[in-house]
Amino acid sequence: MNERRRGEVASPCILKDMNKTTQDSAQPETKAEIAQEFKAAFDLVSPFIEKHTSIVCPDCEKVCCIDKHGRYDENDLAFLNALGAKTHHDLPDREETDPCRFLNEKGCSLARWERPFRCTQFFCNPLLKSLENDNAKLYRTFVEYLQYLISVRQRLLDEAGE
Repeated sequence: MNERRRGEVASPCILKDMNKTTQDSAQPETKAEIAQEFKAAFDLVSPFIEKHTSIVCPDCEKVCCIDKHGRYDENDLAFLNALGAKTHHDLPDREETDPCRFLNEKGCSLARWERPFRCTQFFCNPLLKSLENDNAKLYRTFVEYLQYLISVRQRLLDEAGE
């Protein structure tokens, strides 16, 4: 895949190719394969989100990144375990309203795919406005990628539940 500049998303045809590959697959997928696809889907959406968090978040007076959003649920752990990735355990002495333990002076210390899903899907109003006000084609592509990300996550959850 070609290198993308910061904030760009890949062309929509990549998404269509990925969906076609998934739908045409004759053999059942393993949890690990779906987890890899889920991780790759994060890589598709992350540049666009990072572009906007770098614009919106530094000037924010009320930090949205609170510990409540940084707590893993069983589905997050199933995804990380399927990848053989390091898992982070909740710290019981932290209040839900404390700043997220993964937040540092440069933003989140975790790659987007390593974060709890609720964290990656939380968009405050200023961030949503920034995303929506970007180039209309980029925004539509971003929304398609988010929908794809959610569909891959659902396949992973379905596989984990079987």
